[in-house]
Amino acid sequence: MSDVFIKPVSSKAELRQFMKLPWRIYENDPVWVAPLWGSYKKVFDPKHNPFFLHGTMDLFIALRNNKVVGRVAAIVNRLHNETWNDKVGFFGFFECEDDQEVANALLDAAKANLAEKGFTHMRGPASPSSNEDYGVMIDGFEEQHVILSTYNAPWYFNLYHTYGLEPIKTLYAFRFDGKKIVHQNAERIERIENALAQRLDFELVNLNMKRFEEGVKTFKGLFNKAWGTTYNHGWVPLTDEEFDFITGDLKQITDPQLVMFAKVKGEIVGGCICLPDYNEVFKSWKGQLFPFNWIDMFTKAKKIKCIRIVILGVVPEYQKRGLDALMYLQIAKRGLARGATWAEASYIVEDNEPMKKPLLNIGGEIYKTYQVMEQSIPSNA
Repeated sequence: MSDVFIKPVSSKAELRQFMKLPWRIYENDPVWVAPLWGSYKKVFDPKHNPFFLHGTMDLFIALRNNKVVGRVAAIVNRLHNETWNDKVGFFGFFECEDDQEVANALLDAAKANLAEKGFTHMRGPASPSSNEDYGVMIDGFEEQHVILSTYNAPWYFNLYHTYGLEPIKTLYAFRFDGKKIVHQNAERIERIENALAQRLDFELVNLNMKRFEEGVKTFKGLFNKAWGTTYNHGWVPLTDEEFDFITGDLKQITDPQLVMFAKVKGEIVGGCICLPDYNEVFKSWKGQLFPFNWIDMFTKAKKIKCIRIVILGVVPEYQKRGLDALMYLQIAKRGLARGATWAEASYIVEDNEPMKKPLLNIGGEIYKTYQVMEQSIPSNA
């Protein structure tokens, strides 16, 4: 008889146990960067996280000898189901010791929960959706845990696969070296800039921090127009509330030189949001924000070496014209100007050639891989 007990989270104490488990799972992991606790708590709070306006999360913890040894969430994303016209439910926020028995019990609980709601497939990990942490990391565990990127224990893929989940889509993180890109593409940068300026009346405009909210509003529309279901597996439009929630904590770490709008004849047709990788600063904080930590924001922040490309896109009618390549090259130049030596662009879906091609053309390399997993749910589950 199994000594693993699965319990639905139903109290504040159990919710805290659920949320704190990663700190124990990654206690001796030299790469993992803990999320900032104040922001992390809001993810699970319906009063703060607008995901709950169109979705639900049922949380479960696994206990052995009264010790929490794993967790999972069964997630319903109605916006996804409306966008894709399917009956896919999700699992996410999975954390577990390297123990197949525990993993099986957790995933069984999530699957049974989704089966009761009429879903035909369980997909994930999505925490809570494809617009946040999505997929399981399968390589690159020695690399830096970059801000707003997925990181998980190396044994998770095997736990999923042994359980019976199968990969259905591959996602990539690209890395490119700033000096290499600029040095090899200096003439090309100038040629592209001149051609676009003459042919399209093209210009790149920086974010005005005094009009931050207006800039966020502009990016909302751009994101939902430039990204779509054709190349972006699992994509769902962000609601206004979700975009505000995601960007709300980013204002303090935004460098306006790294947030650009691409304009053609004065009309915004593309843009990018990039952030200095503040995980290089947050790593020593262990998720706790103390008054003296702010000293790091003025000392260590100046030494950040990585730029995280969070969003970069061009509306369909202006794709394949070099606008995206020019933005990547500008990111490299501007990153170097502030002392950063490299950048990560993620996540790029395996068959999204319009996104992959310009990255490869300027010298970008795939350096991390993620798998989205799925399993059908028997009608009698």
